[in-house]
Amino acid sequence: MKLHKSLILSLPLLFVASTAHAGEIHYGSLLSQYKDTLVLQYKGPAGATYYTCTTDNDCDKVGSEEPNLLPTLLGSNAYVTNSDGTLGIKPFIAGTAVYYFLYDTSTKTPKKLALIPYTKKGATVSFSKNSTAVIFKDGLTYTRYDIKTKKQNTLTLQKTLAFLTISPDGNYVAGYNYSTVEHEVWRFSDGKKLTPPSSMQSYLEFSDNEEQIAFLDDVDGYKTLYTMKTSDLGKTNPSSLKQLTKPETELEDYLFANNVLYFMANVDGPLEWDLFSYKDSKTQKVEEDVSYGDYIKRVDTSDGTFLTFLKTEGKNTNLMLIDDAGKETTLTPVRASKLSSKVEREVVEYGDSNGVLLSPTKGGSGNLFIWMHGGPQRQVAKEYHSYLSYAVYDDLLERLVADGNYVYKIDYTGSTGYGADFRKALTMHVGDVEMEDVEDAIDDIKKDLDIDNVYLIGNSYGGYMALRGIVDYPKKLDGVISINGVSDWYGLLQAIPSSPFTSVFNGVPDTDNLDAYMQASVFTGMDELTKKDKVLVVWGENDSTVPVWQSTKYVEFAEKQGVNLETLSFSDEDHILRKRDNLDELYDTIVDFFDL
Repeated sequence: MKLHKSLILSLPLLFVASTAHAGEIHYGSLLSQYKDTLVLQYKGPAGATYYTCTTDNDCDKVGSEEPNLLPTLLGSNAYVTNSDGTLGIKPFIAGTAVYYFLYDTSTKTPKKLALIPYTKKGATVSFSKNSTAVIFKDGLTYTRYDIKTKKQNTLTLQKTLAFLTISPDGNYVAGYNYSTVEHEVWRFSDGKKLTPPSSMQSYLEFSDNEEQIAFLDDVDGYKTLYTMKTSDLGKTNPSSLKQLTKPETELEDYLFANNVLYFMANVDGPLEWDLFSYKDSKTQKVEEDVSYGDYIKRVDTSDGTFLTFLKTEGKNTNLMLIDDAGKETTLTPVRASKLSSKVEREVVEYGDSNGVLLSPTKGGSGNLFIWMHGGPQRQVAKEYHSYLSYAVYDDLLERLVADGNYVYKIDYTGSTGYGADFRKALTMHVGDVEMEDVEDAIDDIKKDLDIDNVYLIGNSYGGYMALRGIVDYPKKLDGVISINGVSDWYGLLQAIPSSPFTSVFNGVPDTDNLDAYMQASVFTGMDELTKKDKVLVVWGENDSTVPVWQSTKYVEFAEKQGVNLETLSFSDEDHILRKRDNLDELYDTIVDFFDL
């Protein structure tokens, strides 16, 4: 065992006026803004609740429906606005033409500012980040309307671009060209195309003053952040080009605010996601253990420009703001929900895999659960996951540990955060390399802990691994739990060729990859299972990611083989189990079926 960091946690309780249920999961996000008021949504197993907050943490509960704070414009409050909702555009259709009116929407009675001289129907309309221009997109043609000068200019791209970005003042359109494998930056003033020195599929960010750009490039299989001067675009060896992240570091998100470049990176380890800033040629850590459950965002108010990001504390994810002076403010409209004091968390390597060991603080019962995440291009978290869809399972695992069981959350081969080689090593080896990771981890943990019974539990791809594990290592396992798991890769990807799962087989079934599909089977060896080998199959009946028949087909076959089987289905759930009553029923079923 290689111990990376002790994470015995005891977070302070923040007492904030709220009717939220204490101890429940509450994951916040920024939905919209009107002037200096932010609209936040908190979601969890108890449902969704909405709040309005100011940037100094003065928050009010709104209710169970999202409020629209915009003033009514021509009988509607549904229209295109700038970032803070103080400017709006409302189209008026007359025959074959459409007229776009620009309004000041900063008061309850909007005021007409201008008729924009653009008349094509069907265009996509947006404001630039700095609210200095309006951009119309009609196919490959972009038209920029300058709000101050009331002048227009147009440029036409050669091809549809991915990762599309409009610069803050609307002077540039940037995107990624999959055909030429390069970024393109188009300048409105002269229609010229400029190319930064990167071939990696990613988006390009501009500083607020448009003098700097930031983008990713591949360095030894890791997403690596670079910045350079916009004026150096198109140069062969730009002198201003600077690499900002270290080798073997992954990037999750990056954004300029107040002309400072902020980025999330796991510099100190695969599971250590921190927020950094780059200003005046210096990089510094701003905040530790930030959430990548939503994008970094920029918020403009009368008090200035803020960077916003999410941070998970206990069972809550809250919005944090940083102003131009670097001052941090956390918005806390809901009561804090602490992690269980009965659980100790450690980032550990078992076998050749990294993961998080959850141990009961008062001694274990001898039961070990191996948690296998979905994806497979995902990773586990030290505490509650950045994604609410995984946080509900972290809650389940925490309850198991609080009752005396051990849990190891494993990042098997194919997980993200460890570079491209580790992620791609699963391709064409489904059911092989990742299952070896699980077996090695079990063997290593047993050398370290007093373990009698071992169970696998996973969702989606992890659910597949559970079903595969019971036929691969029946003598090492006492049972498995598959939640919305895949059982028949061949049938699934024939039926849904657009599924992202095709990437691990290099495409849909054909003569070139048929062997990979066949060796990934969970059905081979099922006839050798005994009554000791328990299998719990769980699914949501509205699952459109892994269709229900993937579970029911497995159940039908397993019943014919005499497998010791238990099933649990939810008529009101889809691919991710979300509701508290259902999560409680799943927990109770696990405890009862496996005699914990």
